[in-house]
Amino acid sequence: MKVIEKALRDAANNNSVKCGTKEVMKSIKGSNLIVISKSIDNKALQYLEEHAVSMGIKIYQFEGNSMQLGKYCGKPFRTSVVSIKSDQI
Repeated sequence: MKVIEKALRDAANNNSVKCGTKEVMKSIKGSNLIVISKSIDNKALQYLEEHAVSMGIKIYQFEGNSMQLGKYCGKPFRTSVVSIKSDQI
C-alpha cells in the first residue's frame, strides 16, 4: 500500500491527478491508472470498470475509504475515485 500512497502523492504534486467520479469519467481516455475507494457507488464502479478494461487502463482497488484517498492526494475533501496521468506508472 505504501507504493500506491507514494504514487498518489507524486501525481498530486505534479498536477497529473483527477479526483471525483465526474472528473475521472470525463478524462478517462488519457489515464494510466484509476484508483477506486470502497466508497464508490455501484453504477459509477461498473461504468469505470467497463471503460477502463476496454481502453487497457489499470484499476487499483484502494483498501481505504474516500476520506483516506482524498488525504493521500493532498485534498481536504473525500474522493471516491482518482485517475492518474503519468508516464511513470
